[in-house]
Amino acid sequence: MRTFLIISFTLLMHSAHAANAKFEFLKTVTAQELNTILNQEREGFLKASPPDASYALPPVSQARNDVDLYTVAYDSVVPEQGRKVVRTTGLLALPKTDKKGSLPLMSYQHGTVFGKYEVPSFAFKASNPSGHPHYEGAYETRYMVALYAGNGMAMMAADYFGMGGNAQNNEAYFVKDSTQQANFDLYLDVQKFLQDKGMAPSRLFLGGWSLGGLNTTGFVNKLESEGVKVDAAFTASAPNDPYAALHGLMYYPREGLDAIWLNTIVALSVFSYEYYYNKPGLARSVIHPDHFANMQSVYTRSYGAPTNLLAMFQKLGRQPLLNYFRPEYKDPSFFAKSEYGALLRQNETYRHLFKAPVRMYFGSRDEAIKESIGTLASAYQSILIGNSEEQNKNNVQTQRVSGANHRATFITAAPDALAWLNQLK
Repeated sequence: MRTFLIISFTLLMHSAHAANAKFEFLKTVTAQELNTILNQEREGFLKASPPDASYALPPVSQARNDVDLYTVAYDSVVPEQGRKVVRTTGLLALPKTDKKGSLPLMSYQHGTVFGKYEVPSFAFKASNPSGHPHYEGAYETRYMVALYAGNGMAMMAADYFGMGGNAQNNEAYFVKDSTQQANFDLYLDVQKFLQDKGMAPSRLFLGGWSLGGLNTTGFVNKLESEGVKVDAAFTASAPNDPYAALHGLMYYPREGLDAIWLNTIVALSVFSYEYYYNKPGLARSVIHPDHFANMQSVYTRSYGAPTNLLAMFQKLGRQPLLNYFRPEYKDPSFFAKSEYGALLRQNETYRHLFKAPVRMYFGSRDEAIKESIGTLASAYQSILIGNSEEQNKNNVQTQRVSGANHRATFITAAPDALAWLNQLK
């Protein structure tokens, strides 16, 4: 009787939560338009950051069906702040196919974006409230919609807290619990919406690039801890341990390879931690005074147009990442003992024995993610399993993309993962 009451209460809570969700039809995107995204727009995406000459560009993918797009506004909660209710946003893409009854669902977690509207719910919109362009910066979402929804899968994608329709609030960057919650609540609402339309998900897949790779493994953790089966997941250029990833970039930089924009990772994370974990003064204790104003403007997006951000980067020049930190951070042991270092470690997403098969792609010339970080999660799973005779039970496998930089790793991973997911039984 007690178990029945618990289950009934959970279902009731989920129904009440879903009742506050609003799905608004945006438009239908034709297969022809999706193929433009997969071809001409892909060219522009890679041209902005050309990969190494040794990189083999995959063939152009094709969309087979039109897609209906819905923007989603829904309620979630902030675990770090006493489960404060926040209204946030996302995107749902539904394929227009002859299949009835059920279809696979892909949950896509987007990567780091510089503009607050370069997110899923605005990816197919021409304008946004900021008045600054966002379309190019949201390409990754369109690419995923064209690939996955354009080939028969439903696809959902959360904007995360402080982004999209929640842009007036502070961004939750490298904040694991809040990002898990934003994704999980969208999943509950999408599941209810699909059920109401007679389209219950047949299988659940997850995918994400860069920051979205971190958030993907974090979401797998959340779903599996809630008893929700994840059929498979893929990541591209995932920094599954923010502390380890940043430590390597700070103290062991790669001359001529590390991206000029890596300072934004510091800005976005340290100000997020100051707000979400209620740590007044954290950012000033980490960031060098000479760079504090610029770094704060990166987090708040108060620099204005994207061209202003580019001008800021050009003015700062290519300099060691450590220059953006206060002098005491030149000692790695200080970083390890610092409050900022502890919070970065707290937000890892790979110390989990994954039940679902996970394929992690990393590029050999990635300017943001080192190969050692790309293989970290798989190595850790091997440690958990321990017995070398049982290593075939390691569900986390890595895929090296030769010659690929940050963007090219994603461009290769997404279609390759689609073929892999379609083959899974």
